[in-house]
Amino acid sequence: MTLSGFLSKNTVSVKLNIGSRDKLLAEISSLAADMAGLDTDGRDRIAAVLKEREELATTALGSGTAIPHCRMPGLNNFITGVVTTKKPIDYGAADGKKVDIFPFVIAPENKPKEHLKILSGMARILRNPDTRKAIRSINDSEELYNFLSDLFEDKQEKKMPHAGSSMKMLHVFVRDEELFNDILQVFASGETAGAMVLETHESTEYLSSMPVFAGFWNSELHTFNRIIVSVVQEKLLYQTLRNIEYVSGDFSSNSDVMVTVTDLHHVLGSLDQ
Repeated sequence: MTLSGFLSKNTVSVKLNIGSRDKLLAEISSLAADMAGLDTDGRDRIAAVLKEREELATTALGSGTAIPHCRMPGLNNFITGVVTTKKPIDYGAADGKKVDIFPFVIAPENKPKEHLKILSGMARILRNPDTRKAIRSINDSEELYNFLSDLFEDKQEKKMPHAGSSMKMLHVFVRDEELFNDILQVFASGETAGAMVLETHESTEYLSSMPVFAGFWNSELHTFNRIIVSVVQEKLLYQTLRNIEYVSGDFSSNSDVMVTVTDLHHVLGSLDQ
């Protein structure tokens, strides 16, 4: 699944003169309603559902970005787009920063899995500071559309040769909570089978409690340790690894993330919903 297939020139708008959350949601609702061919009542329904979702919890991601989104009863197809504002607006972000980049998703009510993949894919892309900088520098809607279409299009995945239906098991060891949250979004947005999370402890944590080893590692223990376990089709392996490295940084210089890949001879059953 590539995000570019959900994007339209008609739902991309840049440098809007908007100063509040409600006005932003009204603008998004208008773009979405026009795209779906809805009347003013439909537009108002979208605005109401978007506002209801924001009241539940802010969709701000931090670093000046947010992804307003909702599930809309009666909608058959996804409506996605991106809005940027001239000046950042207060959006209740956890990092306290105002927001000026707003990709949005209006989803059919009966497609939660696809909805999650689109959200996670957008969030992963916005983690990159160079991407955010580029988006903020663009002053033309068509230019932003072209930039995003190229960005959302998974070029590397298209180049990957198909390798049959063979499967690989990934273990991603993470010792940083922020990186863990970012990496987990990679699995939510990809075509992986049943990603699971294990909460673990370093062996040194147990050894340090033994009298003979007391005092060796107390100041060096990592208290956050997680392992993400997932099964991935071989044809998607490279892209999955690339996406993990995209959010975590160069593997060769990162001491808080390690990935192992194991061949699977047999895969029986499924965890797909």
